Amino acid sequence: MMKIKIVIFILLLGLQVNAQNRRSNPIVSHMFTADPSAHVWEDGRLYVYPSTDNAPPKGYKTMDGYHVFSTDDMITWKDHGEILHSNQVNWGRKEGGFMWAPDAAYKNGTYYYYFPHPTGTDFRKTWRIGIATSNKPASDFKVQGYIKGLETYIDPCVFIDDDGQAYLYIAGHNECFAIKLKEDMTEIDGELIKQTGLDGLREGPFVFKRNEMYYMIYPDDFPKFNKMRYAMSKSPLGPWENNEVFLNSTDVITTHGSVVEYKNQWYLFYHNGNLSGGIGPNRSICFDPIYFNEDGTINMVKQTLGVELPTFHKDVNFNEMIGTLEAGNYNHADLEKKGFTSNEISSIEIPKGYMVEGFAKDNFTGKSWKFEEDRIDLEDIEANDIITSIKISKYKVENLVNNPSFELATQGQIKHWYNRNPKPFSRYKDDKGKGYYALKYEGNKNPRPLVQKVALKPNTNYEISIKLKAALGTEGKVIFDTNGSFDENCKFELDAKSKPDEWVLYKAEFNSGNTTKLELRCLVSDNFKGVGYWDDVVLKVKS
Repeated sequence: MMKIKIVIFILLLGLQVNAQNRRSNPIVSHMFTADPSAHVWEDGRLYVYPSTDNAPPKGYKTMDGYHVFSTDDMITWKDHGEILHSNQVNWGRKEGGFMWAPDAAYKNGTYYYYFPHPTGTDFRKTWRIGIATSNKPASDFKVQGYIKGLETYIDPCVFIDDDGQAYLYIAGHNECFAIKLKEDMTEIDGELIKQTGLDGLREGPFVFKRNEMYYMIYPDDFPKFNKMRYAMSKSPLGPWENNEVFLNSTDVITTHGSVVEYKNQWYLFYHNGNLSGGIGPNRSICFDPIYFNEDGTINMVKQTLGVELPTFHKDVNFNEMIGTLEAGNYNHADLEKKGFTSNEISSIEIPKGYMVEGFAKDNFTGKSWKFEEDRIDLEDIEANDIITSIKISKYKVENLVNNPSFELATQGQIKHWYNRNPKPFSRYKDDKGKGYYALKYEGNKNPRPLVQKVALKPNTNYEISIKLKAALGTEGKVIFDTNGSFDENCKFELDAKSKPDEWVLYKAEFNSGNTTKLELRCLVSDNFKGVGYWDDVVLKVKS
């Protein structure tokens, strides 16, 4: 009997290695999303209603165009498309934007969508809580106006108790208020009640109920990078107590979330800045399980990110997961044994330190592609539904530069490389450099540099290198430098007329001295006119 149990355990362990039971974070990879409000409706699916961050980032004022995402297995997520835009809000500010954190509710056959939006140009004084309704959870929403009788508040949360009574929670000026809603879900009933006992509350309340206990989660005002707290009460209107942090800061300033139970597991939905490399107004929604103690208190949430092994998907954007593979060589027959059908791979998640090489034909022949970074859409490089055999290897990561060959981007926003107005810079498909893309600038001006900040160890010797290229007919110089830190020998300038349309490799060495932070910059000269390229940025400790 013991031997049978051991065999079953080993088999189950093997299954866990070759497949994940959830989508990796972030759960939306093709656009920037934030402030997720998660709900489970009568059709058995879990729906998430987030706000939308725009690219390139322009602060939070341009947020617009709400999407809805849903799943029935926590693995594959469907984007139902845009359900509401500021241009559909006839009472809203004429300039649009400012479509911040929403919420949704369902009652008596109708789905209610609550969203904050100003009525005037001076948004600080004109916030309203708008309402849209539909008989479907993810489409056909029509704006019905806004809730009358409220001052300028944001971040609506609507909680419906077991007796059918609905409550509206709103935030503003580091305070939270609650009020009952009438049966029609569009009118308030009574007076606002200030919610007390919410230590450090900044904004974004979300209320749920478990085992006759009410919970409110909210972002706190922890300096620079907010954390998520929860409070408990025996009443939906407070007072609240037992304030504790249960989600630490992410890589962006803000946090905002929701809690939902789905298929006997509780989850926290929140956002981070992973897709953008930590740019505040370019966020991405995530989820992780939460666990309760016997007394109802919540344990700290472990934030997860990415995958542990190369993970393959039938659809773009990491949907319809096929399975994971360890390091090794897999021909067509090997892949079939692992549950892979030939020519069905459309996207691949690749953890740091792994290289995936895909081949168009069996036994590692035919056209091949090498990947060291995630690929959300293999069609971009003509590798979609073609890969028939695969080699996976591990390597030691020495390069300190993130996204060194500009392979990763979301909505044109190149990950880890920052500029307040990066529009003049773009990814350019070029398989003659490193990987399949390079950075491109085309114009006749000197834009702000595209920058990545890298941490250095003091008094350490480093090697740095980059490839530069200028198109034929370009005037001026393509430049890569360290913003003055080590420019004496680490400022590389390619005269556009010297070797047009050729990649030129530059290398140098330096000692960091007392410098612990370095700015790597892609830029052009003041007299530049034409097209310049950057690729394969490498910074590593000198061996």
